[in-house]
Amino acid sequence: MRKIGFDGGHSIYELGTSSDVQLFFDCLNAYTKQANHKQDWSLLTDRLYRRYLRREELESALALMAKVREIFAQLPTQTAVDWKPHMLGDTEKSWLNPDQPTLADVFSEYFEKFARACGSAESFVEAFNIYQPVRVVISDLAGFARDKNKPLAEYDALEGKPFWLQ
Repeated sequence: MRKIGFDGGHSIYELGTSSDVQLFFDCLNAYTKQANHKQDWSLLTDRLYRRYLRREELESALALMAKVREIFAQLPTQTAVDWKPHMLGDTEKSWLNPDQPTLADVFSEYFEKFARACGSAESFVEAFNIYQPVRVVISDLAGFARDKNKPLAEYDALEGKPFWLQ
């Protein structure tokens, strides 16, 4: 199964399998809207999920991700997700540990790696005056090489499944 990560600046921060990352975004969609339906979550549910973050969106995206972490911290792992037994314990299928007490604990590395990807993107700008966008990517070499050179206009025009799920 494909491995997926956050890309930003000069680094890729590997998260796990495509099904793990899809579960993160499924939970994000379900529980953030449930907790605060008036908040616009599209910066994460569309821009990050399907496209990429522009430099001017990083600060807002980090603040939204902190809110997601707070929401996930209120959700007991065992009742928030219908864990598929055939996925658990096999690192080829899932890197997640459902024995954690809350969803924030299950996805703690996602929050930390997202912040690091944003920091890496900013440091790349400072060092080279070039913004390498924060986005979700296939983290294996062949998949990353395929998508790294796609023009951002292709991401902007994308409808449906993100490239990392294709």
